[in-house]
Amino acid sequence: MHTLPYPKGTEEYSRVPFQFTEELSSKNVFVRLPESFSPLERMILQASGNLQRLISAYYNIPSHVEILKNTVVATSTPTSDGSLPSPPLHMQYDRKARIYFDDKLAYEADSILHVKDQNVLDLIEKHKYGLGQIFGHTRRSPDFMLLAVGRHGNQPGASFWRDYSLRIPDVLDCFIRETFVQDLFEGRAETLPVMEGDHSSSGTIWYNQPVDP
Repeated sequence: MHTLPYPKGTEEYSRVPFQFTEELSSKNVFVRLPESFSPLERMILQASGNLQRLISAYYNIPSHVEILKNTVVATSTPTSDGSLPSPPLHMQYDRKARIYFDDKLAYEADSILHVKDQNVLDLIEKHKYGLGQIFGHTRRSPDFMLLAVGRHGNQPGASFWRDYSLRIPDVLDCFIRETFVQDLFEGRAETLPVMEGDHSSSGTIWYNQPVDP
């Protein structure tokens, strides 16, 4: 599995094994999350492909995406003569983006995308879509798995992040880290982001420990 390394500067953070177990039944869908997060933060932590829509609903304004990095790596299997298919069947994108709501920066997203569908390639290359727009355009719900969550510092409203995967079989595999600014739900347009290298020396990481079969 492709994963992102823990954020820089978190070497001394407490690390807590946690079972992000999804409970599915005919009457219930539930993902257990650490109590250290507020109710609104827990909603964000388990959003699966609709995060921009949820935060847009909170602020009641549209989002816009600033792409900071979009590095392409061809990953197709060469043909019998040693050349790559044209167009390549599989492409990997290493991306970094910032997501704003009006003039407020809400979060940064680092992601590794494995694209296996030409239509999605076009959305990324030609139209510069963010992940939220891509999943909305495909009209398919991705398989979601929460891998880790963390907080810079331990005060209410401190910057936090989540690592997770989103997958649509034979279309798109994504491995994503989203780092949210401090006071995300305070509505302060002047709030500065707390990102890598700019946070408290203490904090906590809860990493996924799957249930034994």
